[in-house]
Amino acid sequence: MSVRTKTIEQLENDIWTEPTEFPTGLIERCFRYRKISIGELTNRQLRLLISQKIGLEYLTEIALDKLEKDILIEADFYKGDLLEAVSKIPVEFWTKNLAESKKLQRLVELNMEKIKIEMGEKDFKNINDRIKASAQQSI
Repeated sequence: MSVRTKTIEQLENDIWTEPTEFPTGLIERCFRYRKISIGELTNRQLRLLISQKIGLEYLTEIALDKLEKDILIEADFYKGDLLEAVSKIPVEFWTKNLAESKKLQRLVELNMEKIKIEMGEKDFKNINDRIKASAQQSI
C-alpha cells in the first residue's frame, strides 16, 4: 500500500476522536483533512495542513513536487502561497530532512527571477532568508 493512499492519521497512528463541537472552523478543517488520503489532498488542504505544521513528514515531499512543477502555484489565497507556507516550516524539520531542504533551496534558486517578478523583491527576500537560515542550521 502506497504512502499516498494513507491518511495522516494512519501514517502517524494518531486517530483524533470527533468532538461534540469544534472551537473554530480551522480546527474542524484540520480534523477533516487528516482523514483524507494524502495523495488526494487538494492544494488548498495541503497548504493549510503545512501552515499548521500537521503531517510535515509526509506532506512536504508532495508540496515540493508541486512546487517543482510550478514554484508559484496558488493553493488558496495568492500566487506563491504554497511556497510561502513551505518556507515557514520550522528549522527543526529541515535539519532532519536534508534532501528536502536542498531540493527547496534548489527550486528557489532556479526560480529566483520568477519569484521576484511575481511576488516582489520583499517577499522573495523573506522566503529566501528563511530557507537560508534553515540551511545554515542543517550544516
